[in-house]
Amino acid sequence: MRTPKYCFILLLVMFLLAGSCKKEPVNPYDQVNLPTQDTVETQEPAPASIASLHAKVFRPTCANSGCHDGSFEPDFRTLGSTYSSLVYQPIIKNDPDGTYEYRVVPGQPAQSLLLARLTSDIDGMSGIMPLIIEPDSDWPEQKDTYIDNIRQWIAEGAKDVFGNTTVPGNTQPQLLGVAARGSNWLKRLDSGEGAIKVSTNETDIVLYFAIEDDEQQPTELTENRIRFAAAKNSFANSTDYPLEVLSDGVIYTGHSGSEVSYHHKIMIKPQDFAAPGETLYFRIYVKDQDNPVTEIPADGSADHLKVYCSMSLVQ
Repeated sequence: MRTPKYCFILLLVMFLLAGSCKKEPVNPYDQVNLPTQDTVETQEPAPASIASLHAKVFRPTCANSGCHDGSFEPDFRTLGSTYSSLVYQPIIKNDPDGTYEYRVVPGQPAQSLLLARLTSDIDGMSGIMPLIIEPDSDWPEQKDTYIDNIRQWIAEGAKDVFGNTTVPGNTQPQLLGVAARGSNWLKRLDSGEGAIKVSTNETDIVLYFAIEDDEQQPTELTENRIRFAAAKNSFANSTDYPLEVLSDGVIYTGHSGSEVSYHHKIMIKPQDFAAPGETLYFRIYVKDQDNPVTEIPADGSADHLKVYCSMSLVQ
């Protein structure tokens, strides 16, 4: 007969043997030598790069509400929109000598309107940019440094974030001006920046359009049509009306304040399209030899351009 002590010893031996057969699970990370601190290094973009200029100048200083936040070109909201609306993009305002053609010309700071707008009042009426400075902007303290960085960026080719310099191509036709004539040349609302003011006494008016293309004369453009709509972006189902093309242009003030030549026109009765107190928007459609049909203004155009291409019927 086995004693209790003997049974206890037997059970203990069995327990120890059973435990020695189990293998501890292998932790795959036990053999990995983890770093004791973060080894990821970040590098600030070069001060004279578009990435740095957008982060430190254009976005915090220029993309404020009502300015270059998509309401006016250039559009400084994003890095992509900043570059694409600056380099080889046609200007709206010029100096009295017509010095500038593009906002930024790679390699040519002196021919870039952007730099001129930051350092001088180009026409004595537009002021020096930025006109409004946000309270948290360091532009007043860093102005000279930032301007030097912009000048250097342009001088070194105005490269994009990938280090590429844009090469100019055949740009789409550009709108230089919209004017209207009834019994006389019609004025605009909001100090000349708003819709064309059309009196209900005007039964017939002529809308004129000044269009410029980098390779063709205005008379060589095709399509040459116009649409009207009651809202800024509701042209999809609007009716097309032909624009007449004049061989000899009509000279009148354009959008920049300088005189331009108007070669496209249409005569309309405003009351056929809008009632007194309403605003009528219009868009034109032209085509050069290398680009698809150009819609001016398009849905993505700045809001002020859509207002510029409109008329308001007033009593």
